[in-house]
Amino acid sequence: MEMSDRKAYRAKVDSVFPPSARSRFEQLDSCFLGVSLENKNFTPEKLKAVIEWVSRRFRYCAVLVGDSIHRITLETTKSLEPDIALMEALEMGRAFIQDNEHLFYAFQEQTQFTFETCSQIQTSENYIQFYKLLQTCFESNASFRSSVEEFSRKYYRRKSNDRDQALIKYKIVQSCEYFLEEFAVFACLNKRGYSVMVYPGAFSTLIEIVNGEYPGLFDEIKTLTLASLHFKTRSKMPTNVEKY
Repeated sequence: MEMSDRKAYRAKVDSVFPPSARSRFEQLDSCFLGVSLENKNFTPEKLKAVIEWVSRRFRYCAVLVGDSIHRITLETTKSLEPDIALMEALEMGRAFIQDNEHLFYAFQEQTQFTFETCSQIQTSENYIQFYKLLQTCFESNASFRSSVEEFSRKYYRRKSNDRDQALIKYKIVQSCEYFLEEFAVFACLNKRGYSVMVYPGAFSTLIEIVNGEYPGLFDEIKTLTLASLHFKTRSKMPTNVEKY
């Protein structure tokens, strides 16, 4: 039997947008936590750190699992057909909840965590309305479209070394769709009273939106507060690992 070291983490605020919300966002009693599937920032150890951070600040937290929108990632990274990609993405979402719900329940005395999925929210009338408004802005506002496309380009530059320009263009188009759908889901949660989004990372276009750079957009997306987190290594937890 060997001893293996597993890192433990502490989540800390990296930035808050708009900056004017930095001193007051923790006074609210609710937030939503965005969860990206197959993302290295959502390992059990890092997820626990985020849950601990939330539990010290908010009484209510909606845990938003990005299941249906993950189909777009699977289409572009695994070349899956749309219907197969959706089935796999939904199953990944269910598996994430099943595998990690015990981490959230451990903090239920401090914070009431409830699971939400993009697939559920995307069936609502509010989602359809917000998505259409974002699509219209994307098509009519060159500055907004350029921002979303650049955000998408940077995302795939980190994920892929593709040299085929047609493939790169396809992936950027798909990524733009991902972000528009995602932003519409965020707006739905804001409309329901979850105005603070917690996420271990940052969305450049969303930062621009909440900072007031696109005044023509609707209030439910413009009035979000974004709390971006990063991780600090706290210590190492020894675990017993049997080697055969």
